[in-house]
Amino acid sequence: MSSSVEALRTENMTADERGNGEMKTKMKRVLFIAFDFPPRRTSGVYRPTALTKYLPRLGWQPTVLTVRGVRGQVEDLTLMERIPPEVLVARTRYMAVDGWEKLFGRSSRSAPATSGGVKTQPRPGRESRSLVKWLLRSLRAALYFPDRTAGWIPFGLVEAVKLHRKNRFDLIATTSPPRSGPVIGWLLKLLLGIPWVAEFRDPWLPPSDVREMLGEPVPRWRRSLDRLLYTSMLGRADAVVTVTQGHADELQNQYRVKRDKLFVVMNGFDEEDFGDSNGTNGDLFPPTHLHLSHFGTIYPHFSGKFFPALIELLKECPEFRDRLHINIVGFPDDEVLQYSRREELQGIIQIHRFIEHKDAIRAMRSSHCLLLFYAHPYISKSYIPGKIYEYLRVGRPILAVAYDGGAKQLIQEGKAGWVLEPDDIGGIKKALKTLLNQSLASGSRTPADPEYVAKFRYDHVAQNLARVFGEVVGDGR
Repeated sequence: MSSSVEALRTENMTADERGNGEMKTKMKRVLFIAFDFPPRRTSGVYRPTALTKYLPRLGWQPTVLTVRGVRGQVEDLTLMERIPPEVLVARTRYMAVDGWEKLFGRSSRSAPATSGGVKTQPRPGRESRSLVKWLLRSLRAALYFPDRTAGWIPFGLVEAVKLHRKNRFDLIATTSPPRSGPVIGWLLKLLLGIPWVAEFRDPWLPPSDVREMLGEPVPRWRRSLDRLLYTSMLGRADAVVTVTQGHADELQNQYRVKRDKLFVVMNGFDEEDFGDSNGTNGDLFPPTHLHLSHFGTIYPHFSGKFFPALIELLKECPEFRDRLHINIVGFPDDEVLQYSRREELQGIIQIHRFIEHKDAIRAMRSSHCLLLFYAHPYISKSYIPGKIYEYLRVGRPILAVAYDGGAKQLIQEGKAGWVLEPDDIGGIKKALKTLLNQSLASGSRTPADPEYVAKFRYDHVAQNLARVFGEVVGDGR
């Protein structure tokens, strides 16, 4: 394996450019292990769904190993239509190891260790509650190893072995998060020696404040166990795939992953989701307003100073008030909820919660601007939200509140909008004013650079992943 991280990151060849030689060879079989798969609806569903859709066209026949329906999960049945009939989906039982928390209600959740970067002090007379929280925290850290999906590992492993004995696989591919998938792949590698490609869409060991934000336990002893497991998996995998350059750099510099087995295969979008993107028929939001829309979960404090800047702008330019809607399509944090109740923003912030994916695309196309809240330095550097590729494809201007990192690079290289420092109230306000004035004047919705955006189509992304598969199997590993 000789491809470098940067070479694979920038190479996005079309099927015609690659030629049809691969298609004439015998189909190879890959077991694709993904906890998140349709009809389950999470942010991690779209990539494995699209890749398994396009891999058969590239000489790889996938069998998907996933879980049966999980009680209480959000489902989008329309996602099932994307799975080709030739793709076998094997679903197994799943033991929910966190069911005991219902006995304790919401009180079992750990409170964030910091607030605004300053450690909070326990209130007098709360020692007993602190002890209970510590005990619950320690129990979660022990039970949720490597995470809350640990209860799938034994069922998934047994089913994977059965599938392999029935019809041997040429390759195992796993995707994470959640973390149970790569653990199953690691165990299969240890037990059966099957070539293994381990994909880590997110860093396994982010800083403690990020893990707190995500509701994950972070005792020191637990971090040591996580690191031990992670380094073993990185060492055993035949190839390690990330979706961002920042994450790849971290693996190479901090974990000494060899360059010749480290690949960046970026996320993307499925062109078939968009149809005729030039029309405006079927807009989901009413055309009577200017719509600035954010999609997905907003984590604590990720909006930076966007809303204080918006309040200042509305004071200076009250003519925007009756024309503006800030749409939150997903789940906001408490800070955004509080802003939605403030008198200055009442009626402007519209919270829509869950909608089906096809309607989310319609909502993006109905918007005058697409918002991205990513106000965390480490998150900005090491993560790129999957929705940004659909933002780029839709072609509406993007206004991002983010630090330096992959998302900023995508927006700037695609000439797709503004990226503002999270604490820059003046800069955010200026960008908002420019955007709103342009929209009022002409309704202009200038798309990003189409040639740049096209390389993130999932049929092209699948070609890059198939290349990784081919290198692993071709090397005889």
